[in-house]
Amino acid sequence: MLQNISSIRWKIVAFLVAPITFVMTLDRAAMTVAAPTIQKELGLSIVEMSMILTVYFWAYAVGQMPAGRLAERIGSRKVLFGTSAVWSLMMIITPFGATFAWLLGCRLVLGGAQSGDWSSGVVAIKRWFPRAERAKGNSMLLAGLYLGPIISAPLTAWTIANFGWHAVFYSFGVLGLLLSLVWWFGYRDTPAAHPLITKAEAEFIAAGQPPENAPIKGAFLRCFSQPRFWVFGIQYFLLVLIQSFYTTWLPTYLMRARGLSLKAMGVYTSLPWVAVFIAVFVAGYLCDRILKLTGSIYWARTPVAMVGFIVSAAALIGASRATGMPSVIGLLCLSFAAVGFVQVVVWSATQDLGREFTGVMSGWTNVWGALSNVAGPVTVAYVVKVTGSWESGLFLIGVAAACGAVLWIFLHPERPLQGTPAADPVTQTNHCVNTTGATAEESAAPVPPAQVSDR
Repeated sequence: MLQNISSIRWKIVAFLVAPITFVMTLDRAAMTVAAPTIQKELGLSIVEMSMILTVYFWAYAVGQMPAGRLAERIGSRKVLFGTSAVWSLMMIITPFGATFAWLLGCRLVLGGAQSGDWSSGVVAIKRWFPRAERAKGNSMLLAGLYLGPIISAPLTAWTIANFGWHAVFYSFGVLGLLLSLVWWFGYRDTPAAHPLITKAEAEFIAAGQPPENAPIKGAFLRCFSQPRFWVFGIQYFLLVLIQSFYTTWLPTYLMRARGLSLKAMGVYTSLPWVAVFIAVFVAGYLCDRILKLTGSIYWARTPVAMVGFIVSAAALIGASRATGMPSVIGLLCLSFAAVGFVQVVVWSATQDLGREFTGVMSGWTNVWGALSNVAGPVTVAYVVKVTGSWESGLFLIGVAAACGAVLWIFLHPERPLQGTPAADPVTQTNHCVNTTGATAEESAAPVPPAQVSDR
């Protein structure tokens, strides 16, 4: 039967959702790579340049939850079209001004606009994929995110060297505008409304969607009173502690702690990103396969996340203590690949827990990730300065991240934050709620020894 169903949903994520996220990462990294050239040409101080670079992340964090809520209310089509057009225009006009205030303002608007990308993408995946395929859908979204760091630095550096830094912003901005138009004409918020979808595929997607309650005004605010809402954010903070090492300190670590040359560092730095890029596809397949075999959201999410946390932390600590470069790079790749496994689970669980509030849930999660992207590098820098040892810094964030595995005992992604668990579309069975409020899936699935009540 499945062979008679079209595959518009896979084209949507592969040629619309993932590419916009990829371009977002190009735009985000452009200023970082171009910063030395811009600072020298415009005569900016190191403090002014640091403010231009960091204001983006503050605006990005502040806009997360409002953007997520907006994607839920009016749909990802309008939100992502509008925000991608705005941030692309900001890229184009950035070279127009040669002052600190102009660049600061452009980066501020850019960060605020790009805060709508991820939550819109997560909401789109939820609406276009049945639960049994969401992990693979999320893996493609993450692939767009992780492909950026592999390509952005060499592409931006090459463009600056050959055409100047202005050309980077013009070309990336125009590319973003073109993609926003493709998104507007190619995407629909509901699969059934898409002109190219077949009736069979629309019915297949609809049959795999968990039932959702009609959103009640102000209901999402009740999420803040539920412990699992906070635990989910904290575990993501701990996960990003490790990821932040790769996004900030890895080149410095390889050169200063491991004595690599600039040329060798450039090659070795890209390998963990290649590993995580591949890992998210493997994780997506594995999670959906487990879900198909067990029919249980719990087993398709929780064990994978816990193992991923532990492997990532252990491999990072092992890399800090390894002596030979092959062992160091191998363990660093393993650590980041394990982060990719947890990332796939996190964003699938965001959709499981959030349901009609998936946008808010994804925005909330990204806020914690943004905070960790600040706290992680600062913590490593402080520990290295005090102890004089990179090993101590990596050990600390590795141990902290390992605590994320413990938090997954309390999350129970099979139980949505709003309302009670309903019929599971994976197994197409009727899960009746018993007198304790547990579904048949919850009764059948092993329950961890400690639970947190979110009521």
